[in-house]
Amino acid sequence: MELLRSFSTPIYLSEIKGSTFDNVQEEISSCISKLDFSMNDDWGKTHFMSDINFTEHMFGKHSLTHLMDAIDRHLKRYMKEIGYEPMQEYHYDSSWVALFEKGNYGHIHDHGAVDISGVYYHKTNGKDGNIFFESPNTNLASSLPFSHLSNSMTCEPKEGRILLFPGWLKHGIKMNETDDTRISLSFNIYFNNERHGKN
Repeated sequence: MELLRSFSTPIYLSEIKGSTFDNVQEEISSCISKLDFSMNDDWGKTHFMSDINFTEHMFGKHSLTHLMDAIDRHLKRYMKEIGYEPMQEYHYDSSWVALFEKGNYGHIHDHGAVDISGVYYHKTNGKDGNIFFESPNTNLASSLPFSHLSNSMTCEPKEGRILLFPGWLKHGIKMNETDDTRISLSFNIYFNNERHGKN
């Protein structure tokens, strides 16, 4: 018997470890001390962000080279796993820092037409707000034997953890109910092609 698994939405999950992790954490800590955080007004002041307009490539502006090198390695692995080879050149559409204090959360949203979105967890106690992804196949809920497959999936934050996923995939962040601050770095990537007119 063979079960064909079609129309899947692969989400990449891995961790940055060892000396690379130490270097990434150090450069992020140095950068964060220079940032001004504002409440995200568009989402009803649910959490703090370094760029509420998503117009800035913060990683490049603050030379987070260790982080970008690590993202590059994981992005290549992700693209290899889904069969996107040879991988085209890419650029960052935007990147920013998100800060979640007690009571903060993130509404369900997507990142639009970007090719890949991602998040890196810099500071977390692991219980300060899981990310969750909504199933893109809402039709599953209309059929009783498949309805349990239409639920959202969650992932716990962990320092050094990196997630990569399609920009159109709807996701949100559970409320931080702890007294600790959670800090994550998010980004959007375009591959250079005529479809986007990006080069």
